[in-house]
Amino acid sequence: MGFLKYFTLVLTLFALNSCENNDRGNTPDVSNIDVTVHVDRFEQDLFGMDTLRLTEEMDRMNVKYPELFPLFTETIIHDQTNPKETPEMALSGFLRSPRIRQLKDTVQQVYGNIAPLEKELNQLFRYYKYYFPEKPTPRVATIISEFGVDAFTCGDQLCGIGLDMFLGENYPGYSPDIFPAYLRRQFNDKYISVRLAKALVQNTFGETPPGKSLLDMMLYNGKMLYMVKKLLPGTPDSMIMGYTNEQMEGCVANEQAVWARILDQKLLYSTDFGEFRKLVTPSPNAPVVFQEAPGEVGNWIGWQIVKSWVKRNQGASMKELISQTDSQKFLETARYKPQQLN
Repeated sequence: MGFLKYFTLVLTLFALNSCENNDRGNTPDVSNIDVTVHVDRFEQDLFGMDTLRLTEEMDRMNVKYPELFPLFTETIIHDQTNPKETPEMALSGFLRSPRIRQLKDTVQQVYGNIAPLEKELNQLFRYYKYYFPEKPTPRVATIISEFGVDAFTCGDQLCGIGLDMFLGENYPGYSPDIFPAYLRRQFNDKYISVRLAKALVQNTFGETPPGKSLLDMMLYNGKMLYMVKKLLPGTPDSMIMGYTNEQMEGCVANEQAVWARILDQKLLYSTDFGEFRKLVTPSPNAPVVFQEAPGEVGNWIGWQIVKSWVKRNQGASMKELISQTDSQKFLETARYKPQQLN
């Protein structure tokens, strides 16, 4: 049985719209939450440095960017193969590289005006403040890392956006050998908020799942996807997953078949990461269930299980959801039943 079944257009659109509308119906009004996000252009300040007075300029940047500047010079652009490289050496080489300067010019051409991005991020952080009122609104800065990082956090105080990772999927600097097509299609401005929301949520959830089984990873990633959707309620599920519309339709149409295959092949409680890796990490496909199934389809199933749990635990806070670390108990409480469309 192939993964992408044929359904009438009406049936497929009904299934997708039903899923979207259920989420939107629970979207809170955050218009009264006072959040102001100004995006600092770290890369502009960086390339405005006087390289003839680099030590003094580095002191100035350390004052202006006390979290980001050390992280950038000591980790992001540091040559991990050269333990003797100092932050000053790393920065000097970075700023003098003709290739990096050309990349900087391209980023400036594409993102000379980031007012639309700031507007998006203000709304994202209103939802973030709604669900996590105890969290501070972090400082947000843009950087250039020569394709090293797309979005990241540094504790609760800082968020970073690597603008050079969002120059469009056809940008010639993205080598297909390093960035295959299923990744490159997300390298545009529409995905900036998605990638930043995922970084925010991962910082909130912690770095690793509570266990090593497929179920542990599916639920951990499913909770993160659920939270990302809460932060970006108007964003299509396909973008949150990084899927094409066709792949998203295939997931909805074959949800029951994918779940059945996971159970039949006794993958759910497997701790053999190599066996189920493509179900929970970015991959072009996940042939362990179906040859045509997109990578991370296990995470999407995990998301559906989380939604089932939330539906049966009305009123549970986001903190309560995050605190559920017993995967088997969570699955039993969710009483997940995949929808069948045929």
